[in-house]
Amino acid sequence: MLMKVNGFLKVPLRAIVFMSCGTFLFAVGDAIARLISSRYPSNEMTFFRMLFGLLPAAYMLGRLGVRENKLTLRRFFGFFLRAITALIARVFYFAGLARLPLSTAVALQYTEVIFIYLLAVVFLSERFRLSTALASIAGFFGVFMVSLPLSGIEGSISAVSLVLLSSIFGAASIIQVKKLSRTESAATIVFYSMMISTILSGMSLFVAWVMPNAKDFGYMALIGLTGGVGQLLVTVALANAAASLLAPLGYFGVVWAIVFEYLIWGEAISAKTAVGFVVIIGTALYLCTSDKRSDATGQQVRSVATESRETVD
Repeated sequence: MLMKVNGFLKVPLRAIVFMSCGTFLFAVGDAIARLISSRYPSNEMTFFRMLFGLLPAAYMLGRLGVRENKLTLRRFFGFFLRAITALIARVFYFAGLARLPLSTAVALQYTEVIFIYLLAVVFLSERFRLSTALASIAGFFGVFMVSLPLSGIEGSISAVSLVLLSSIFGAASIIQVKKLSRTESAATIVFYSMMISTILSGMSLFVAWVMPNAKDFGYMALIGLTGGVGQLLVTVALANAAASLLAPLGYFGVVWAIVFEYLIWGEAISAKTAVGFVVIIGTALYLCTSDKRSDATGQQVRSVATESRETVD
């Protein structure tokens, strides 16, 4: 079954449902993380996110029946580079999330798409476009609008900076995904990168660790499982429809964050913050959908930009 837009067949219903469910699960995971992020170090939360996220990733790898090549040193280095950038991105995000409203942190994370396009010009020899540069400037204006109401909150500006750093490292991770995708399947990239991230974040527990109680341990398991299952659902959705067509559904994560923020913490966003959200998401959508280049590199960069929310995890 397909959704029709202006008489043209656009997006299969299966892809819409899977993308919507995946986006919802990402929002649930973020809400749970926000509940406990102030009680545990970000490296510990990242470890459990990766550990329990391995289960859906392993299922995806087995289900797709990917034929493995020999894990050479060169292949391992590619997975390692992707894993370390994604790991740093996740640590920074959890650190910033502890001191920001949920919806603000989620909205700021979408600046990752802006950084993807900027880094693609530098590292992937993407052609510089004035429209992209102007859209990026607009996106950072949205960041200013979102951050301005927080200026009176102690430590909030540093928290915004942490989430923006998370977006930069997340964008670097996506660029690495693009490079790996020339020879590796999506399932292989996700599984090996997450396995390496789990090991590395586990080693960091010697530096910072707080023993979780049974309830919080369950929360951490849910963070990993919702992220992993959400990743699996979005991967299936992207296999059934073009990434650029599914992009608008992915940005409903901010809507869910606003809903959870009101239901759980009783917080409502201001008009100025709402404008910032619209500008950031509008910029990201523009970057994902406006460029219709037919060259392979452009298509892959657009694809991973749209998928960035789930591949960084």
